Amino acid sequence: AINAVFMQTYVGGVSCPYICSKRLDHGVLLVGYGSAGYSPIRMKEKPYWIIKNSWGENWGENGFYKICRGRNICGVDSMVSTVAAVTTSH
Repeated sequence: AINAVFMQTYVGGVSCPYICSKRLDHGVLLVGYGSAGYSPIRMKEKPYWIIKNSWGENWGENGFYKICRGRNICGVDSMVSTVAAVTTSH
């Protein structure tokens, strides 16, 4: 889950809003991670999460959103769930 306020105006790149509420209001799917660009604060590339959104391919980067990783921006690290596949011999 994430606070989606900055997602509403996202058009691409890595989003690193300095002020964003941690109040979660939107479910998303975290599908990957990476690093890109240059961060003067870190003196290296910015690490980011790749998030798949439910607003369709015409939003963001073909339906995906990149948000800075490692600082719980917009509460993205606050409420995470995972699944595990279980195989049976039926």
